[in-house]
Amino acid sequence: MSTSLYKHIYRMDTLYAAWRKVRGSAVASSSKTIQNEAKDFEDRIPGSLRQIQRALSRKEFVFAPQTGVAKSKANGKSRPIVLAPIPNRIVQRALLDTLHLKVKYVQTVFAVPTSYGGIPNKRVSMAISAAKESMQAGAKYHIRSDIPDFFTKINKTRVVESLAKHVICADTIKLFENALHTDLGNLDALRRQRIEELFPIGVQGVAQGSPLSPLVANIYLYEFDLKMNSKGITCLRYIDDFLLLGQNSQAVDSAFKVARKELNELSLDAYCPSAAPEKASRGPATKGIDFLGCTITPGLVQPSRKTRSKFRERVRSDLEVSIRMMKAGAKGGITNSLGTYSGALQNLDRVILGWGKAFSFCHTSAQWAHGIDNDISEALKQFEREISQLLNASDPVTQRRIRGVRLLSEVNSQQNYEPLTTDV
Repeated sequence: MSTSLYKHIYRMDTLYAAWRKVRGSAVASSSKTIQNEAKDFEDRIPGSLRQIQRALSRKEFVFAPQTGVAKSKANGKSRPIVLAPIPNRIVQRALLDTLHLKVKYVQTVFAVPTSYGGIPNKRVSMAISAAKESMQAGAKYHIRSDIPDFFTKINKTRVVESLAKHVICADTIKLFENALHTDLGNLDALRRQRIEELFPIGVQGVAQGSPLSPLVANIYLYEFDLKMNSKGITCLRYIDDFLLLGQNSQAVDSAFKVARKELNELSLDAYCPSAAPEKASRGPATKGIDFLGCTITPGLVQPSRKTRSKFRERVRSDLEVSIRMMKAGAKGGITNSLGTYSGALQNLDRVILGWGKAFSFCHTSAQWAHGIDNDISEALKQFEREISQLLNASDPVTQRRIRGVRLLSEVNSQQNYEPLTTDV
């Protein structure tokens, strides 16, 4: 017989709340497939949610196969992302919300004051503020590092057992265990690409992209957080990134040795600053600490040079992609708004707004902000020159397509082209 905890997972208000969060992520996704999947699910509400509710109430819900995607990283390696169908994500989100609301242990894990990633009502800016406060309180030395291949090395059994000690409902634990299993529908394709080992398809590892992965990460490192914040050391952690702060180099070096020992017991490790300077750092706090995309000093917080450089590259790359899409798509008809002049500018504006909001907690600095704006303006000038050349070499119909002003005669043949307004 199911307990009230399990029944809370499939309450309609719980499922609706989970759906709203999943929908928000899907709408913001750059993937047209994910956007369309969410729209299709929404078109079938409330029936689509009732179907999930019925399956859960009968203990017949089955998590559908997922899709593994290897996203390229700046260092040439790939980050394994698992894309799950909408019903999977709704159930995972409902399970997460229920555990957070009803289970004291989960509340305790989320309440660790020095842990910030994937925790409701906690943000990057809070971790940055905590680092600054520690430095102002006397921390003069630091070591920053992160945990390589973190999500793929998490012992799922250990996490499930930790939660099961505090949850008496077998049905909830069973659902949680099933929700952590990764069943890839495109495994054969990944094997042909020889990248299947990147994904957590065995007994170890959890899927990045799952609503439950931050909770799993915080449960797995809960004891680590408690042990590392002692003896005058502050250890701030954001999922797999952590920062050690102390009064002198000896104390911080000693703490880092302890951190690696604790991580080794979890079959994990941390990058060593001397061996991997691009992944870890060590030195006086007064010279500045790069942490979570920011450079922190006792009196100033600003986006790090690396972060600003990546943003500049993102702007240039997006504009270059738009130009290529215009050249390739103008003759055959535009099917993506990014491949138009107007769509490219709208996308750039959204990117600038999003980046600016993400770092709005940083100190305003005319020097770095104006520097980025000048670079964006230069990139736009180059973009305008290429657009001008493209327009001058095109006929009137192609010019319309390039500008993003659709042809009435092509409306019915371009069903996938998103209109700028729904007014008729």
